[in-house]
Amino acid sequence: MIRISLRAAAVTVTTAATAAATVLSLAGTAGASPGKAARPMPRGQAALTANPLYKTGEFDFPECSELSRRPDDLDTYRVYLDHLLDCLNKSWTEEFRQAGLRFSPPKVRYITKSVPTGCGKYPAGYAAGMYCPKNDTMWILLYKSQLSDPTEFNLFTVIAHEYGHYAQDRAGILPEVYRRYRTVSKKRAYDLTRRVELQAECFSGAFIGSVWHSLGREEFDFEEQLDWITGDAAHGKARSIRYWLKRGWYGNGPKACDTFAAPARTTA
Repeated sequence: MIRISLRAAAVTVTTAATAAATVLSLAGTAGASPGKAARPMPRGQAALTANPLYKTGEFDFPECSELSRRPDDLDTYRVYLDHLLDCLNKSWTEEFRQAGLRFSPPKVRYITKSVPTGCGKYPAGYAAGMYCPKNDTMWILLYKSQLSDPTEFNLFTVIAHEYGHYAQDRAGILPEVYRRYRTVSKKRAYDLTRRVELQAECFSGAFIGSVWHSLGREEFDFEEQLDWITGDAAHGKARSIRYWLKRGWYGNGPKACDTFAAPARTTA
């Protein structure tokens, strides 16, 4: 999610009023820094449908074993997440190198309650993660139900999703979407928001698929994530979310994730 984390596998916004507020919140981040590029950052339609990220290969760092966590032990959760973020940093740094775009890892903050983020106050109890483009920071909420279950996999998938939003920002995708929010209709804004969220879902699936054999997980863990998914106006229907998550999983890289050129039936 951007601005407020729109995506948690088991928790989504379901009312039209909340979804509309989400679109407005996304539009409010139009001043976010697009980042620096080794070559001119793509703008216009090229940023969305001909982005250099789509021409890179599969993720090249397939080893990312999950570290153990202890119930209600914040320190072990931080170590777990630091290791996961190291894996994401390596994988995405290589993709950006292949794309010819400059890249540096995002800033990360772990929190246990609602705090100001630079993109509004974090909605504690709502989502496990969010990315704020205004300060290039991922905010990760460790809430009680997750801390009580060190075997759950939802946190892993959410962090991979939020990192996908950071990659979108660095690649010029988010800045182009924010520019379009200023002039498009509400209907088109919803469509753009869904394509942004579904692409981040695909990026998440691609990373997870690339490291899956090293996680020591059963396929059930991934299938359970698919079963939990529900949709809303800002994220798309459940079938669309599942489609892009699985498309990324089998594609193992950003090349599978051009949601902006995809037919509307897959992004509804």
